[in-house]
Amino acid sequence: MTAEPLSAEPLPADRTRTEPSPAGPAPAKRLTAVPPVEPASAGRTPSESPATEPTAAEPVVTEAAPTTRPRAGLAEALVARRNQLTRAAQWFAGTEGDPYGLLLRAGADDPALHEERVRERGPLYCSAPLDTWVTAHRAVAEQVLTDPAFDGTGPDGTPDGLDGLPLRSDLLSLDRATAARLAPLTAFGGPLLWAREENCVAQRAATYARRLLEGCGDHFDLAEDFARRLPGAVLAEQFSLPDTAHEEFARVLPDCRHALDGLVCPQPYATARATRAAEATVAALLARHLSEAAGAGEDAARAAGVLAVSAAETTTVLIVDTVRRLLARTGAWQRLTADPALAAEAVRETLRTSPPVRLETRTTRTETTLAGTELPAGARVAVLMAAAGRDPGAPAGAAPLGLAPDLHFALSAPLITSIAGAALRTLAETLPHLREAGEPVTRPRSPVLLAPARFPVAKRESTPCAS
Repeated sequence: MTAEPLSAEPLPADRTRTEPSPAGPAPAKRLTAVPPVEPASAGRTPSESPATEPTAAEPVVTEAAPTTRPRAGLAEALVARRNQLTRAAQWFAGTEGDPYGLLLRAGADDPALHEERVRERGPLYCSAPLDTWVTAHRAVAEQVLTDPAFDGTGPDGTPDGLDGLPLRSDLLSLDRATAARLAPLTAFGGPLLWAREENCVAQRAATYARRLLEGCGDHFDLAEDFARRLPGAVLAEQFSLPDTAHEEFARVLPDCRHALDGLVCPQPYATARATRAAEATVAALLARHLSEAAGAGEDAARAAGVLAVSAAETTTVLIVDTVRRLLARTGAWQRLTADPALAAEAVRETLRTSPPVRLETRTTRTETTLAGTELPAGARVAVLMAAAGRDPGAPAGAAPLGLAPDLHFALSAPLITSIAGAALRTLAETLPHLREAGEPVTRPRSPVLLAPARFPVAKRESTPCAS
């Protein structure tokens, strides 16, 4: 179930979804967002209210870029307008039967259906309405994620947040060269993490997991009461933050939960601003406490921020998805509780079949060839990670794609899998009778993570009422 909350941003009036014909969707007019402008500083109110999104019956009008630097309020209003138009373009693309547009809509239907439609259209599919090349094939995905021709910024070095795409996370807008420079800072036993090995992180994560579960009642929300609260506590300790900063960091970090989805899907403008404010708080807190202590200047604080924001919600989704998958399969949870050491393998299986990050995007820095297609510099490419992971043409025994090996996950992937594995093992050891206790709800506008808004569970088996 997916719930779309009320928002100041209206959705297009036409919410119908047209299935593509066997020959593919009809040619669609390319929809363009407002050219990017530099956003104003956090907390400033726009001087003029953003216009509402067009309805499905209205044409999308591209506004000309201002020739002079606009006032701060006007700049922010134009950023909000750009987000609205980008969201409208995604809806219109879906209405035209474009499977990538339907994925970005992030509706209540199963995304695997649209991912398979992309696969059926060949190793590289062009989503003409959204000006993006899309692949669900593993070999093509691996090339995009490892070839230097593909990167996280445009060929001219334009930051992601200003490249004409939706409003984006500042911390997650980095290229491969920057990620490669920062990654050694986040290694186990490096300047930032005091744990010298993954097992040590897992032990500390298990300790925090038990404390959280002790504070939960017989019925609780696995997503909000447990999985979202765990990463911040573990990371704050790993960064050796003082007690006061520890509490603030663990409290604010979950408010960055929309950052990864915001890389491709415009969030409601109030949500986007709140996310950026939370990121700014996390970054400032880390800068105050880590820059000098780690002995690496600004890079230390930035590396910690990238690791934290990319790991927090991803770990949450990985924990909840693994539990949900096990509870849905007859006897699977019981096998895990009988042998909690199977937790790491269960996490790996989720990474293979239903990774927490279902979608990655890259931009070509130079002209290149992908799946026999010549791509110009600046072309956008989307990798459907979940679909590529279950590609029937992949070599037997291939390692799960799981988390991309470059950009932000080059810093955070080991922490994500370690914390998730420890959380799952602790749940199996302490709650052998865990069960679903209500209908799970997926967060709206979450095409990247399919993040849980809530996942009600109970600690004990239900007791039949007396007759």
